[in-house]
Amino acid sequence: MYVFGLVLLVLTVIFFKRTINILNPIVLYCVVWGTMIFLYLIPLFTSFPSITPRKWLIIVGTVVLFSTGSLLVTSLVHVQNIKKNYVYNLKIIQYIVIILLFVVFTAFVVTVTQLGLPPLLGGNINRADYYVSYIEPFYLLIFPFWFLNIYLIKCNYKAGFNVFLIVLSLLLVLLKGNKFPLVFFIGLVIFYLGVDRRAKVGHLICLAFVVIGVFGLSSTFITRATDQVIQAQNIILGVNVPSRLRFIVDPILYFTNNLLNITNFFDIQSPYSYGAQLFSGFFHDLGIDSLTNQLIVTNESLWSGNLQFSWLTTGSYLKVLYLDFGYAGVLVGSLLYGIICGLFYVNIRDLKMNNSLIKLYVYYLLFLSVLLSFFTSYLSENGLIYNFFVIIIVHVLSQRRTSNAK
Repeated sequence: MYVFGLVLLVLTVIFFKRTINILNPIVLYCVVWGTMIFLYLIPLFTSFPSITPRKWLIIVGTVVLFSTGSLLVTSLVHVQNIKKNYVYNLKIIQYIVIILLFVVFTAFVVTVTQLGLPPLLGGNINRADYYVSYIEPFYLLIFPFWFLNIYLIKCNYKAGFNVFLIVLSLLLVLLKGNKFPLVFFIGLVIFYLGVDRRAKVGHLICLAFVVIGVFGLSSTFITRATDQVIQAQNIILGVNVPSRLRFIVDPILYFTNNLLNITNFFDIQSPYSYGAQLFSGFFHDLGIDSLTNQLIVTNESLWSGNLQFSWLTTGSYLKVLYLDFGYAGVLVGSLLYGIICGLFYVNIRDLKMNNSLIKLYVYYLLFLSVLLSFFTSYLSENGLIYNFFVIIIVHVLSQRRTSNAK
């Protein structure tokens, strides 16, 4: 463990001042999946079962296909003639940001009224169940709130005031005990850092330590591991992790176990759901999820019965593609995924902050989905339509004028 840390330290010193285009989907995808494969293959963790060459070929094939699709688009497509330069009334966006924070705060207060104190303050309800179904969509408006708030900071509009609003919102998130909103927020910071400049590797390393710190705080104050859980984690990893390094166990397990889950399922014949898994979030938001529920429940039951460890249930974005279309979905889906990410990246690369709020938000969702691709299919999550609709409204209300660029 200490030798591994020393190697990482040496690499950090070498590359600390180098820059990287973190918004490039090829770079991001290869970093995420390269880390995933690297952690699995290094001899540090000795209890991981072997993966057959055929399954490795599929995994590596998805990386190659995603990169190929994205490379074709980013190499061939260039946005040279800017037809519209979007200019927004930042004052209107600021008012909307304040309204969104008020709605989020109200949703939090109503949740506390209905369920009692949140877990961090001694509440009896598990953090995963600490929500009211008809109130949660209002609380999740914290995502477009952050997106618009950081947009204002990026435009140098009342930066101090908007940082203050962010701090208030983060306090709500910490009290509620959710980790994912923090990941969304950190992803936004990385995204806006990379919109109009190449990010320094050193800055990204600092942000990586922030992410690790989030897991550390969560392990200390929110999800304290019992002795039984610690023993099980040590058995899975094949190494006794010192108590002071215990906070890195969850990230390592998330990266490595998803690889095991999806490759295990490659041997299972399941009924194809033909897009029901991939678009489950959209169906839910549109209120028509009852049309596909039975098929999803059947496949999820089959998935749950073939997990490497019953309490680690995720399987990367490949899980959704495989359940929907089998091997063809995994391979062709990865290629199309790379093409779509490449198309939106070209707009960010060439137009930078001159993009509309809508395009910026869509590419951020794609960026986040690639960032989380080792873990889940983020584009299949609930609530995306609601939040996207908010961004459309803000775009319409605050767009002051468009001018032809020369």
